[in-house]
Amino acid sequence: MRTHSASTHSVRGSAALAGVLRAAAVLAAAAAVAVGGLAPASAAEPAAESPQGARAYWTSEKIWAAEPDQGEPATQPPPVAALGSADPASSGSGAGVNVTVGRLFFRKPTGDAYCTAAAVNSATRNLIITAAHCVHAGGAGQRYYDDFLFAPGWKNGPSAHGYWTATAVGAPPEWTQSKKWDHDYAFVRLAADNGRQLVDRVGGNAVVGGAGHVVPDAQIWAYPGDAPYTGQVAYRCVVTTTRPFSYAPDARAGCDFNHGASGGPWLKDVLPTGQGYIWAVTSRCESAPGGGGACAGTALFAAPLPPDVYALRDAVGSR
Repeated sequence: MRTHSASTHSVRGSAALAGVLRAAAVLAAAAAVAVGGLAPASAAEPAAESPQGARAYWTSEKIWAAEPDQGEPATQPPPVAALGSADPASSGSGAGVNVTVGRLFFRKPTGDAYCTAAAVNSATRNLIITAAHCVHAGGAGQRYYDDFLFAPGWKNGPSAHGYWTATAVGAPPEWTQSKKWDHDYAFVRLAADNGRQLVDRVGGNAVVGGAGHVVPDAQIWAYPGDAPYTGQVAYRCVVTTTRPFSYAPDARAGCDFNHGASGGPWLKDVLPTGQGYIWAVTSRCESAPGGGGACAGTALFAAPLPPDVYALRDAVGSR
């Protein structure tokens, strides 16, 4: 995760409901096409993944030893605002349930790491969304990371929905070629489990491109891993997001999460089941005083997903 300051680091139903959200996503995509808002699918640059390789690589020891992903310093400290309310979220039954959110493990050249990711509705019903910096280093000449493994509803260990391996991954060319932080989002396609797709098991969220920066009662989910957090339990922050600078693309959320929260969904219009509409994913955190790569525990940042998010979703889903 990247902090956002003088030195910043990147951080984190029912069948009827799933049908409603899928329909909403399709309508939104159709509207974007009508106004010419989509990039060609070929721009998605999806890369193939080996499910067999990931299953062989991820031993129990490696999973438990994976570190919360960290990014690199950035600039431009934003103003500090009051924190939103954060509460532990259960992966079982009861209030705060959202088994569509989980931990995404992956292998980087520098070691094993994890981010946060969430299941999304698509034609193939097997996609998750996360931050681009959780799948690719960013910039020309860089490459995708390896051995992606998703654990939905993780709570002090894998939930009853287990682990899901990847078959394809893709980030926008703005990230893979130019490392533009306003395109810090990506999709991962997962292999079926005994013939069933991920969304059939845990449900899915709709993806929304072109949303505004100010969203009241936004729910931000994450698996922060630095103290006082452990990365073993999902947390949810409910807050009204803002746009601190009119000249910058970022939305700001006063949440105290830190590394490991990268890729976590920013949801609006959330239903009682916990599913909703993902309009952004966590990209960066506000840096601690003095820098050094630590999150200040004051705010998260993310650019609202652009209209071309639908093209990327469909390109990765069809790989």
